[in-house]
Amino acid sequence: MKKDRKNIILQSLASMLEERNLSKVTTAALAEKSKITEAALYRHFPSKRSIYAELFSYCDNTIFKKCNELKKMDIASKEKAKSAFMFFILFIEKNKGFARLLSREALSANEQNVSDSVNQFFERFELVLRQILKEDESNLFAQPGISAQLIITTLEGNISRYIRSKFKESPSTYIDNIWLILSSSIFKS
Repeated sequence: MKKDRKNIILQSLASMLEERNLSKVTTAALAEKSKITEAALYRHFPSKRSIYAELFSYCDNTIFKKCNELKKMDIASKEKAKSAFMFFILFIEKNKGFARLLSREALSANEQNVSDSVNQFFERFELVLRQILKEDESNLFAQPGISAQLIITTLEGNISRYIRSKFKESPSTYIDNIWLILSSSIFKS
């Protein structure tokens, strides 16, 4: 039951982050959305910061689990990079609340540790992409680091655009075209 209630709280927070008119998420509002008391909320999480941290941890684990699977696959570097890019875009599209977390829009100064984790997430994701691209370095126009940075910058831009559209313009709408332009800028063939 305890784990179920924790999941309900996390799902409620993710749902609140998806709302069109994002207002400050208070523990009182989160407790109400979760249909529990604030005291019960604090029995499961010591602070609002820890709720955000655990929600972000789910996002982090999901993305890097997929990246680790891709790194082990016996496919071309270009296909691994494409799969990582596509998975990220589709994950964000299906989990709008994570878009607000990864853009740091949902975080206040009190959630600085989560903001730091988001920064580290993008650095780690860029490192994974760099490692993938390094597998076929001779087929790149530029160094793997610059190519990985281009992919990360495109992903962050798509997250911002998705939020700015109030989640109306799905990032997957032009995903194939965006990857085509990206890959032709990164790979020689």
